[in-house]
Amino acid sequence: MSEQAKRAGPRRWGYALGLMVLAPFLAETVASSNTPAVVFPLVLPIFLVVYGMPALLVRELWVRRRIGWPGVLVLGLAYTLLNEGLVAATWFKLAPESGKVLVFTASQALNAAGVNWAVAVGLVVFHTVYSVVLPCVLAEVWAKPVRGVPWLRRTGIVVCSALLLVVMVGSLSPKATARVCAGPALAECTAGRRFSFLAILVLVGLALVLPRARPDVRPDQRRPRSMVLMAAGVGFGVAFLVSFFVFPLTGRPLWSVVTAVLLISVAVTAAVHWSRAPDWDGRATVALAAGLLLPGMLTSLSKLAVGQPLAAVLAAVLLWWLARRADRPPAQLLPPRR
Repeated sequence: MSEQAKRAGPRRWGYALGLMVLAPFLAETVASSNTPAVVFPLVLPIFLVVYGMPALLVRELWVRRRIGWPGVLVLGLAYTLLNEGLVAATWFKLAPESGKVLVFTASQALNAAGVNWAVAVGLVVFHTVYSVVLPCVLAEVWAKPVRGVPWLRRTGIVVCSALLLVVMVGSLSPKATARVCAGPALAECTAGRRFSFLAILVLVGLALVLPRARPDVRPDQRRPRSMVLMAAGVGFGVAFLVSFFVFPLTGRPLWSVVTAVLLISVAVTAAVHWSRAPDWDGRATVALAAGLLLPGMLTSLSKLAVGQPLAAVLAAVLLWWLARRADRPPAQLLPPRR
């Protein structure tokens, strides 16, 4: 633990809690409207564990230089397996009466060998960007006093990891399996969730041994202007919605898989390239984040009955506040180098 983090004292826990709330708020309510704004406070204690703690642990691994960009991607996959493979089982399940998963039929979800491939690949992209990376980078913008340093001591890391392991083990109980996997794909879903448990452990171990080197700063490189970054974020958000929803619902689930892979490849390439610019700063991070969230914020405005416009307004106020708080430089796409 660095001297800077020690001097911050209990303030570290405030920033850590903020990240743990921000992760589910962005992913579940702002970007996807999956959890309505009026319901979000009621399920927040569950989300703090299922969303918040994984994001916090990924940040800790990054600032402690235990992972690099390859590790971030692998942990994004591991987190999606935790959330959508093990807890919610959307990778494998089909509803009892309709035979659907989310809004997709089995054929639209490209169900094969017990896996809803179009749903699975699309959700890896979504959770890597909106549940893991985006909350971490925005947390770095507001956490000026403890930016780029660990927020947890060893005890905190052990407690968070243990709680997640309890969730994973509890998800495999017969009662939980019967509740989550009920439907025509019960056997495949049960086997898939067991596979997810083992795969998560393997992927976490893999992330820790992958290359940790960070992209070198190039003095002659300049970041794009904020409006360009916002436009790029909007483009990604719209492209994801088309990839995840439009292609499967129009009978092109294979296109959904291919475009999802292309989207995450382009996103990582752009992130690594832009992070080399010495003038990448907090304002750039907020501009890119605003673009990524804008499609979800706009689509939520029509859901007045469940309070979604309030979530959009809160997200807009948060982004405005972060833009004012951001300073130049040194914020990067993920917590800055130590």
